[in-house]
Amino acid sequence: MTKHIIIVAAALLLDCSNHVLSDELQNGREILEHKIDKILEKQSPKAPGISLIIRDNNQIVISKSKGVANSNENIPIDSKTGFRIGSISKPFTALAILQLKEQSKLSLNDSIKKYIGRLPSSWKTITIHQLLTHQVSLNKDFFSDEYLELANGSSNQDVIDFINTKNVVIETLAPKKASYCNTCYVLLAEVIKEVSGISFSEYMQKYIFDMAQMSNSYIVSRGTQLRQGDALNYAITDSFFGIIQFTTGAMAQVSSAEDLSKFIDSLKMLKLINAESLALMTESHAESIEGGQFGLGWFVGSEDRPFFAHGGSQDSYESELYFNPHLNIEFIFLSNGGEESFKLKRTLLRAVINHFEPK
Repeated sequence: MTKHIIIVAAALLLDCSNHVLSDELQNGREILEHKIDKILEKQSPKAPGISLIIRDNNQIVISKSKGVANSNENIPIDSKTGFRIGSISKPFTALAILQLKEQSKLSLNDSIKKYIGRLPSSWKTITIHQLLTHQVSLNKDFFSDEYLELANGSSNQDVIDFINTKNVVIETLAPKKASYCNTCYVLLAEVIKEVSGISFSEYMQKYIFDMAQMSNSYIVSRGTQLRQGDALNYAITDSFFGIIQFTTGAMAQVSSAEDLSKFIDSLKMLKLINAESLALMTESHAESIEGGQFGLGWFVGSEDRPFFAHGGSQDSYESELYFNPHLNIEFIFLSNGGEESFKLKRTLLRAVINHFEPK
C-alpha cells in the first residue's frame, strides 16, 4: 500500500514526461522506506508498538504501524489507532487560545486572573502570553513525582485548589527566559472554557477536531474513557504511572497518526488559524533554561535550522509531531512501548532528517 501511495504521489506532483526526475523521487522514497523498515525490525509485532507517518511536500510517503494496541484482546495498531499524545496536547491548547484571540475574545496580554478569579492575588501580573511561553516559575509543581498521589483522579480544579492550599508562589523569569510548565497549560484550558462558555473538551471537539476532520481524536476528561481499540499503556492498562488523571490542556488528548496528518493539512492550509497567528505560534518567544526555544505551544528551531515540534512522554506513551518548513517534511510518531519506543523515535527522526537534508 505504501508503494502505491508513493507512485501515485510522484505521478501527481510531476509531469509524467519527466522520467528522470520521477525515477529519482521514486528511488529516493524507496531508499527511505528501506531505512525505516530496517529500523523497525527491532519492533516486535506482538509487543506494544508504534504508528508512524512521514510526509514530504504535503504527501504521505511512509505510513507504518507495528505492534499491539491492546494485548488483552490482541488488537493490532494501525494508522487509525488512538494514542495518548501527552504534551503534544499543548500546541492544540495554544491553537485554541489563538482562535479566541483572532475573534477578539481575549488578548495575550490579559491577566490570567481576569478569567480564573480563584487564583491568588499574586497571580494578577501573570499574562496569558507568559503562560503560553512558559516564562514563569513555580515553587511547587502539582505534576512532580512528589505529588503523584494527589494527581490520582485529579481534574483542572484540583490543580487550582493545589495552587491555593499549598501557597504556590509564581514568579516571572528574566526577560526571554522560560522553564517548562505543565500547570501553565492546565490554566490555559480553563481560560478557553471561561471565554468560550463550553467545556474545554467540547471546544476542542467543535473548533479543532471536527474542523480538521480528526475523527479519532478526543480529550480524556472526567467521565471519558479510552475508546475501544485505542492503545493502552504498555498495551495492558488505561492507567499510567498507576493512576488515572483528568487534567486537560497540558495533556489528556488522544489522537491517531492519521488524525495528526489531517491536522497538519488543516494547519498549513490555514483552516484553523490565520497566517499571522501561525507565524506568531512558530517564532521564538523565549529561551528555555533547560535548553531549546519556545514558540506558542511549540519548541522552535533557529533561523538557520527552522523547525517547530513537540514531543510527548507519559509512562509508556512516547510521541512526536515535527514540522520542518525548510525541507517541507513532517514526522508523526505515536507509541505505547516505553523506553524502547523512545529509542525508536529518536532513531527514526534522525534517519528521516538525514535522508532529506541536502547532501
